[in-house]
Amino acid sequence: MVLPFIAAAIAMLVAMVPAGIVLCRGEVAESVVAYEFITSVTVMVLALLAAGFQRSAEFEFPVLMAVLLYGSSLVFVRAVERWL
Repeated sequence: MVLPFIAAAIAMLVAMVPAGIVLCRGEVAESVVAYEFITSVTVMVLALLAAGFQRSAEFEFPVLMAVLLYGSSLVFVRAVERWL
């Protein structure tokens, strides 16, 4: 049962590449959406890796990141807002 979780995590990491390009080259609104997507996928990838390697103690980090990344997205929007 380990392989499906790891394969899903790798597939999600590959899906983050286009979002990274949009984050760097897109308009302001597109960059905010790409940032939100990347933060969400990062949390899911970390949870999948914890499940894939069967380490239940590692689930604390994705949960903590989900809370912290919500706040950082608000800071990111505030910083990007200055360029409008």
